[in-house]
Amino acid sequence: MRSIRYNMVSIDNQFISMMEQVKKNFQIIDLSYTLEENMPVWPTHPRYGAVVYETYEQGGTSMHRMITIGEHSGTHIDSPKHFIAGGRGVDELDITSVMGRGVVLHAEHITPKGVLTLKEIKEFEEKYGEIQKGDIVIIRFGWEEKYALGREGEEFLADWPGLSEEGAKYFLDKEVLAVGCDTLSLDAFGVKEYVCHEILLGNNIPIIENMCNLKKLPPVTYVIGLASKFKGGSGSPIRITAFVEPDKKGV
Repeated sequence: MRSIRYNMVSIDNQFISMMEQVKKNFQIIDLSYTLEENMPVWPTHPRYGAVVYETYEQGGTSMHRMITIGEHSGTHIDSPKHFIAGGRGVDELDITSVMGRGVVLHAEHITPKGVLTLKEIKEFEEKYGEIQKGDIVIIRFGWEEKYALGREGEEFLADWPGLSEEGAKYFLDKEVLAVGCDTLSLDAFGVKEYVCHEILLGNNIPIIENMCNLKKLPPVTYVIGLASKFKGGSGSPIRITAFVEPDKKGV
């Protein structure tokens, strides 16, 4: 029994040491916006708000607030329930839904309201390698450059580009784990049908929207994201990070 316990401790120590080395030797890039007042949100969605309930200045022994947000505020994940009747809620997603190899497609050349085509996705694969089963595909349209608080952020809320229907079907065939972007929606602005949402969410592939700092990422990285566990939620704000080797630069 003693030898078994010793081996378990040894394995645990090796794992802890490995994780400490990762934390020490890799850049950890935050891909999530700060949740704050006046952040841009879709007009029909709830605004962010904070009410102070107790504070030192008012004689309290601690400080805490009530926060009000929408399920799709800031950097957030869409669960299947967002567009699919009877689909999984955010609390039913596997905790590893946003843990895996991240593949970053740069699509800054796509014009407003335009779409990333299957041809362009395959051109990326020819240059950087094939998208694999279990990958987290991240598309940078460069839209994060328009993100701002208040009226200055109004441009962020219109005319964004998106993913093509053929691209969404291709990612489905590839059996990717999740698909993310730096725009308000994976479907381009003004579409009549949200085909990317229907294709991906309809097959239990979550979508992550409003990501940031994507220009800091190389074509391949490792991504970890954890959402809040809202019962029956159609989505949730998510804190998502990427692990980047120090000698790797964004493109």
